[in-house]
Amino acid sequence: MDKNQILIFSAIAAVLVIKLYQKFRKKDKSKSGTDTKTSSGASFPSSSKDDDYEPYSKK
Repeated sequence: MDKNQILIFSAIAAVLVIKLYQKFRKKDKSKSGTDTKTSSGASFPSSSKDDDYEPYSKK
């Protein structure tokens, strides 16, 4: 094999490996149940209890 053929073959192989990796990563991500849709939202859930706490009031 010529040097150019080896370089072309390795570049094609690298592209195929990357594509397969992305495909399986996407497939595994959808299985795991960690969607970005469910994790997006407030970091601290708002409580229904109305309290009089005001952090910057000088009482």
